[in-house]
Amino acid sequence: MIYFVNEYLMALNSGIEHAEIKRLQLFKHQGTPAKLVTRNFDQMLYANKQRFGIEDDQIVNMYDYFQGIEDLKPVGKNEPKIESLNLAADYNVDPGADVSHVYDGDKLVMNVHFAPGTIGQLYSVDAFDRTGKKVQTELWDFRGFKTRDQFFSDAGELISQVTYAPDGKRVIEEYFSHDKEGHNFLSLLQLLDYKGQDLFFDSYDELFTFFLDELNRRDGEGSTFVADRPGAAYDAMLSMTTKVSRFITLPTTHTIDPKDQVYANLSGIYANPIVNQIDKLSGIIVATDEQKDDLTRWMGGEAQVKAPISVVPFSVVNDEQAHAKRVRLPQRTAHKVIVVGRLTKERHTEDVVKAFVTVKKHITDATLDIYGYGDQEKPLTEQIKKAELTDSVTLKGYHPDLDKAYDGAQVYVNATESDNEPLALAEALAHGVPSVVYNVHYGPSDMIDEGKNGYLVADNDVVGLANAIQRVMKDDQVWEAMSRNAYDSITPRTESIVFAKWKRALHIKH
Repeated sequence: MIYFVNEYLMALNSGIEHAEIKRLQLFKHQGTPAKLVTRNFDQMLYANKQRFGIEDDQIVNMYDYFQGIEDLKPVGKNEPKIESLNLAADYNVDPGADVSHVYDGDKLVMNVHFAPGTIGQLYSVDAFDRTGKKVQTELWDFRGFKTRDQFFSDAGELISQVTYAPDGKRVIEEYFSHDKEGHNFLSLLQLLDYKGQDLFFDSYDELFTFFLDELNRRDGEGSTFVADRPGAAYDAMLSMTTKVSRFITLPTTHTIDPKDQVYANLSGIYANPIVNQIDKLSGIIVATDEQKDDLTRWMGGEAQVKAPISVVPFSVVNDEQAHAKRVRLPQRTAHKVIVVGRLTKERHTEDVVKAFVTVKKHITDATLDIYGYGDQEKPLTEQIKKAELTDSVTLKGYHPDLDKAYDGAQVYVNATESDNEPLALAEALAHGVPSVVYNVHYGPSDMIDEGKNGYLVADNDVVGLANAIQRVMKDDQVWEAMSRNAYDSITPRTESIVFAKWKRALHIKH
């Protein structure tokens, strides 16, 4: 079995998770079993995997595994509801769409929260004491059973939590204490009656390592684990004690200086696997030849490389999209520009908005849609308002499926300061969208053929961004040619080619 190791799959995800989701579908289409492995407790995991088209046999979560609910299905749509709590007859319920308040006379005794995207399905229940302090929270799994209890101190701090199996059996207990600075920390983690034993762990990472080893034992050992998320996923995999093949992917540039990937210090998130425990790795996987070359030079040359470095595109274009009918310019929204990605500082979406001010002066009907989420949403909103662009620039939020957005766009723009093969850039090109991107490490220069399917702009060159966007849109015939080239340019990222590279990198024999 091949396991891709991460911490979570959420309703809102980053490029790492989106790459994994596409990879799961790739391996499925190629008939090679593979699973996504996640660590964190998540009562909405079933809903999230449904949202992204992940099947039960394509994902395994640590808590689900120990709760024995890997294959559990929901009890029913929008079930259970508040009635299943069997509230006291003299309680009064003040109903709401997202939360209902339960009173005993004029005293609030409960807040009943409902699961996102459902009609009245239980999500969590907060219980309050006579003074109005929250003392306990019940969490309900999307599949319809009480999955966890949380208990709080008078100061509102988490004291302990218990995770249950569907039959109410206590599975995992977690206890919390204060350190010398008064911060709350996990002091004890206990796995109860697991194969007839109570097991104790000092951290979530220790339990995660044990869980990964248990997966490997279940398969008879010798499975392949690919850690995608730096930190917890790397460290837990490296700490495994069973017979296993270990690989890591590098989702970001590898040094602390985005502009210097050869001589700058290694980023701390990569120190453990690349320096301290590289002897445990069967291989390192990067998305581009450029990063392989730079990482090799950083290590001191090929003779100093202690684990093979393989190049496998992190983006993959499925066969359906690769053979989809091509969308011509008259079918798109005239002069529609789109940005796709997290709204964080290093993405520099504010540069796109600055460039769009100039674009708007010359192409008056131009519009800009920004898809994504992050801590820069408020600053961007203020920037758009100050620039008087509220009628033409829209923050669209997070959307798991952007096919219609790409098919309706005329230009895609990426102004990030560094990225390991931007997934959205590959998606845009696969939908025939000429693209304008900062020429940074890593990926843009591999995917953009200057003047043919888009333009590369020096990072921080806002004027260059504006000029390139206008060049793409100023001539319809030029745009049609660039769109054709964009569609054609994704061949190296089609399923058969990408899977062949995964087979070589992971030593898959069949």
